[in-house]
Amino acid sequence: MSSRFHPAARLLLWLFLAIAIQLLAWPALLVLALLPLLSGQAVRRHWGRLIRRTRILLLTLFLVFAYGLPGPTPADLAWLPSYAGLEEAALHLLRLLVLLGSLAWLLVPLGHRALMGGLWFLLRPLQRLGLPMDRSVVRLALVLEYIEHLPARPDWREWLLPQPEAGELAPVCMVLPPWSRRDTVALLIGGALLGLGGALWRA
Repeated sequence: MSSRFHPAARLLLWLFLAIAIQLLAWPALLVLALLPLLSGQAVRRHWGRLIRRTRILLLTLFLVFAYGLPGPTPADLAWLPSYAGLEEAALHLLRLLVLLGSLAWLLVPLGHRALMGGLWFLLRPLQRLGLPMDRSVVRLALVLEYIEHLPARPDWREWLLPQPEAGELAPVCMVLPPWSRRDTVALLIGGALLGLGGALWRA
């Protein structure tokens, strides 16, 4: 699956979406939850893998929100979380699931190299402040490459074994397409929708 937008524009659109997810209520979140399901098998598979990898975190956050809000509970079951806590926990859980789905929508079409290229494009102005953005982005790209090829369930004893010496590293190439008018229009629309959503949320 190829991305129609510049990697930097897609990153910014995802950032707008991630902010908007925190402002949306049930109906809009349920609609957004359908988008990864309609984005192709690769996105759905990656979304499922992200959910499996974060299932303990999701369960922990659900319990924290469920028991963190006081309120009435079912009769004779005082140990259960309150109705308000369950509703708040379910809302935050749905937001996290939608956020993971949007992350799959971001990662699958781009790939690690294009993602790092877009990140480098956005952070490039910081180099004027003397920050080594080139090295930081390359290191992040290498870490992502290592994590991608890491066994799904490595034995903890393998971490205690002597690691082989690193050989000569291959150069990291990041090829970026030119920024187009379509990218600018998409960002303007995304920013306008985010501003509208924020205004409605405050109202």
